[in-house]
Amino acid sequence: MRFNTCNYSVVIDLQSAEFCLHQNQIVALERALALIGSVDPTFAEICALKNGVLRYESIALLPPMTNVKKQKVLLVLGNPSISSVTSGMIFYARRDGGRHGFWTKLARAHLMTPVADDNRRRESDNRRTKLLDDDVSPHYSLGITTFYSFPTPGSDDQPYCGSAGVEKIFEPVLKQIRLMEIRRLLRHPFIDGSILIFTRKSLLKHFYKTTGIKPVHWPIRGEASSGEELARILSESNKVITSATPLLF
Repeated sequence: MRFNTCNYSVVIDLQSAEFCLHQNQIVALERALALIGSVDPTFAEICALKNGVLRYESIALLPPMTNVKKQKVLLVLGNPSISSVTSGMIFYARRDGGRHGFWTKLARAHLMTPVADDNRRRESDNRRTKLLDDDVSPHYSLGITTFYSFPTPGSDDQPYCGSAGVEKIFEPVLKQIRLMEIRRLLRHPFIDGSILIFTRKSLLKHFYKTTGIKPVHWPIRGEASSGEELARILSESNKVITSATPLLF
């Protein structure tokens, strides 16, 4: 694990009673992982499947301590890209090395003060430190995580990219995977009392159907994805209370 403050490990026994994958299904999963590794050699550094046990690294940027005077905001993205995990930073950079537009939108929403540096590595490290130290805004405590923890390629022209790729890889046990991820989200203390924002509507629906807790939706691409729209959502949304929600699944 490179960045022990934000990277975390996941271990899934795919042959356990909960998942119960057959050998032919595990072989199919091995092929999918091999295909991902063939286009991104760094994938092998963060993911391995051996004897039916899947181990991989993921990432979440959640400050361990927050200022009680600030409003917590939890952004839940689809899933991390491989480069996010290996670099220790979500939306580390654009493909051309430039600053990802996601951070500009957060700045326009006054959710995070701008972080700028000519060196993308230094900028990323500084941004990560500010997030984990709860030092991104005088008004908000910001946490960023993903619904699916499994990392996939971030580019649309690569196999199994994005959260749709996760759903294809784990199709035989997708229900179990979703329940596992929802339990992870609910068990982290940052979510309680936060304004909970999902960037993917389909995943929002799964979360709401399972928990009865309804997040708000802000897409990070396309229509209604501007920082100004995010600012409006923040001003009109109520915080969620999860501490009173029993885990019945």
